[in-house]
Amino acid sequence: MKDNKAILIVRYENNPEIFKKCILELSQKYKVYVYDNSKVGISFEDENIYYFHDETNGGLARAINHVVEVALDDGKKLAVYFDQDSIINTEMIQKLFTSYERLKEKYSDLFVVGPQPTMPDGGDYPIKLGDNFFDNYHKASEIITSGMTFDINDIKLIGGFDEDLFLDMVDFDICWRATEQKKLVVVDKDIKMAHEVGINTIRLPFKVLPISSPIRNYYQMRNVLYCAIYKNKKSKLTIAYYILRRFVNVIINILFADKRILRLKYNLKGIKDAISKNMGKITL
Repeated sequence: MKDNKAILIVRYENNPEIFKKCILELSQKYKVYVYDNSKVGISFEDENIYYFHDETNGGLARAINHVVEVALDDGKKLAVYFDQDSIINTEMIQKLFTSYERLKEKYSDLFVVGPQPTMPDGGDYPIKLGDNFFDNYHKASEIITSGMTFDINDIKLIGGFDEDLFLDMVDFDICWRATEQKKLVVVDKDIKMAHEVGINTIRLPFKVLPISSPIRNYYQMRNVLYCAIYKNKKSKLTIAYYILRRFVNVIINILFADKRILRLKYNLKGIKDAISKNMGKITL
C-alpha cells in the first residue's frame, strides 16, 4: 500500500455510518485523507486513514489545503479530491489516476483532470467544454472540485485553494488561475462520476437546474462577484457572462424555490460583501 497516490475528502454533516463505510472501503487500496467540518466527528482506527476534525468549520478551501499539505508531507505525489456528494469507487479512482498520468506524459503543462459528472437523472452535468484536443479529452476553463486529479506540488505552486472564498467558487478560481498561467484544465469524457448538486432540482422546459440551500446563495453570489471584479483576468465579455448567469439563477430561485425572502436577503448580502471585500465565513 506504499505508493505515491492519495484520496482527499472533505466531510460536512452527512450520514456518519455510510460515510465511514465508504472511507474504510477506499482505504483498502489507497491512503485516504479526511477533513471533517461537521460538529460531531467520527473515529477511525485504520492507519491508512488520516482524519482531522474541525468542529468550527473553517471552510472547504482550508480543508482541502490542509489535507494537501499533510499528503505532501507523507510523500504523496498524485491526489484525487472528492466531495461527499459524489458516488465513487476504487475502479473509477484508478481510471482517473491512469488518465492523469497518461495525459501528463504528453502534455507537461497539465494542471488537473476531472471526470464528466452526471446528474441523478443520468444526464451529463453541464460543464463549459472547449476543444476536444486528444482522444476524448476536452479542454475546460473550469471544472468542479469533486473528481479533480492533480499533482499535489502543482496545487502548492499555484498558491492552493483561496481560503477567502470559504466554499463556492474555490474550484473555478483555482482553475482560472491555472489557465491564466497557460496550464491545461481537462475533462476526460470517458470517465463518468455520479454527483448530486444542491438540495433539490427544478425541471424547466429547457434544462434541469439544481437548487442550493439558501445560505449557499450567499456564497455563490458573493464569490462569483468577488472573483469577477477583483480576481479574474478574463475578458469583460466572459466576466459579464458569469455575472449574468448568477443573476439568472437568483431569479429562478426566487420564482421557483422555497424560502424566497431568505434567499433574496442572502443574495443582497452577498452583493454587498463582495463589493466591500468582506470574505471568509459569513457573519450574520
